[in-house]
Parts: sequence; structure tokens; C-alpha cells
Amino acid sequence: MPEMKKCEYCGKDINVKYMVCPFCGGHLHDRDKLLSPECPRCKVPLTEHLKDGEEYYICLKCGGLWLDRGEFHLFTREYDVYRKEDGKGEYLREPFENHVEYMPCIRCGKLMNRKNFAKISGVIIDECSRHGVWLDAGELDKIRHFIADGGLERAQDAEIENLHTELKNLETKVDGVALTQKLMHFWNLKRWLFGG
Repeated sequence: MPEMKKCEYCGKDINVKYMVCPFCGGHLHDRDKLLSPECPRCKVPLTEHLKDGEEYYICLKCGGLWLDRGEFHLFTREYDVYRKEDGKGEYLREPFENHVEYMPCIRCGKLMNRKNFAKISGVIIDECSRHGVWLDAGELDKIRHFIADGGLERAQDAEIENLHTELKNLETKVDGVALTQKLMHFWNLKRWLFGG
């Protein structure tokens, strides 16, 4: 039987992995945040900083940065990036590193997923789907440069092109099924045998 917890809104027992209560629809919050987050690379305490009312954590040793989900969204909003970027020129994607290391989330301790930001940026971020994002030194600047150079539009164009190709393939399959059904109906064995 799965581990259970009480919904903070309706009080019913639900699975601890649920982020939304299936009974009342309330969005659940994590109450088990670590009091002293540490760098997943260096294992030293992170330093808390505030910028425009948003808190984030920095490792003074390696320069890594932890942003909760909301803060990461705010730091990578197109509006803010375009407003604050000083036009660094064309964004050039760097080659991927061969070394792959999965790091624990500073909030829950579970291993984070590695993800290519916007699928085409070449900036590999470490993301906990529940809590936030770990960025190595300089990765936030690379992401903001990618966005300022129109990278999100290119990512959206690539996604639209992929969907267009998938739709064409699906259309071809549907046409093939329709043709097969027409042929089966035309050559219906009963009609051929009994002349109907």
C-alpha cells in the first residue's frame, strides 16, 4: 500500500506523491523543505539571496544556482530577458559534455532529471519536477542569451514542424486504412459468392 498523507484542504488521505488532491482539487505544498540547502556538487551550504523579492540560492564555491520553479520561470520570461539583455550577439550552442552526473534535488534529495532547455539550446539543466532547477555556473546567462537571440521562437518553429510531419504521417495512415476498408467492402466474399 502506498504511503499516505492528509490533504491540507479537505483532510482526506491521499498518496504522498500527489501534488493535487483528487478529492477537492487543492494544490498541495511541500512542507518538508530543507532548512539548510547544500550544493549538490560541492556539498557546502548554499547562500540565500533576494532579487526583486525572489529568493534563490548560490554556491559560493562553484557558482552553481538553485531556482525554485516559480523563480526559474521569472528569470527566463521572454519579456524580462528582452528588456534586460544587452545584445551579446548571436547565440552559439556549445557541444555536450561526455560526462553525465545526476544530482540530488536540494529540497527533497531525489535525483533530478537532466534536460536540454527548450530542446535545442544545448544548455543541460538539472530539474526536479516538483521543486526547481539547478544551474551550473554561467548556465542562466547562456539560457538568457539563447532566449534573447530568438531561441524560443526557433524551438517553437521546430516543434510546429515536427507536429506537421506527424500529422502528415497520420493522414497517410488514415488514407491507407480507408482504402483497405473500401477494397474489403468491394470484394466482400458473400457478395461475390451469392451474387448480391
